[in-house]
Amino acid sequence: MDTFSGLSGTIRKLFAADLPAFRAHLLRLDPASRHSRFIGVVTDAYLADYADRCLASRGLVFGYVEGGIVRGAAELQPFEIGGERRAEAAFSVERGWRRRGIGSALFARLLVSARNRGVAALVVNCMSENGAMRALARRFSAEIAFERGDLIGTIRGLGPTPFSLAEEMIDDAHGLAMSALDYQRHFMAPPQAQN
Repeated sequence: MDTFSGLSGTIRKLFAADLPAFRAHLLRLDPASRHSRFIGVVTDAYLADYADRCLASRGLVFGYVEGGIVRGAAELQPFEIGGERRAEAAFSVERGWRRRGIGSALFARLLVSARNRGVAALVVNCMSENGAMRALARRFSAEIAFERGDLIGTIRGLGPTPFSLAEEMIDDAHGLAMSALDYQRHFMAPPQAQN
């Protein structure tokens, strides 16, 4: 639902119909971006399989969608440790779309969803040399700790509020409508316009 200055896209939840666009986004990531996002080298086959698993999991995926094309994504994957509900957050923004506030908007949307699901701690894992991700985590008050060569950012004290529940409900309705429009646009566009 967010619109950005100078950009025509929106941040919205991705649904099953968005799988081809999410997969294409991951495959467009350059080698350095792939390494930063997945903390290692990954193949195209791995990314295609990952996209399938990600949208079929219990987690959530949000995208920055511009003209029906996903240019950035944020993932929220839940897990539990000692009975405490936690979630891991992961982000990817294509090189030409960075430094425009997309990562911050994706992070903000992710926090609302984590809050509404009773997540006690949101964890962001990034490589120590990923300065942009460290800055983003700090902007949202993450406690940063160095662990096994990587940085772990944790945000605690989340919990649903009436405002956060209403915000997500409205965003989901808008996102579902936009997903349907993007899906229709994709199948009505000439083949050369679908990359």
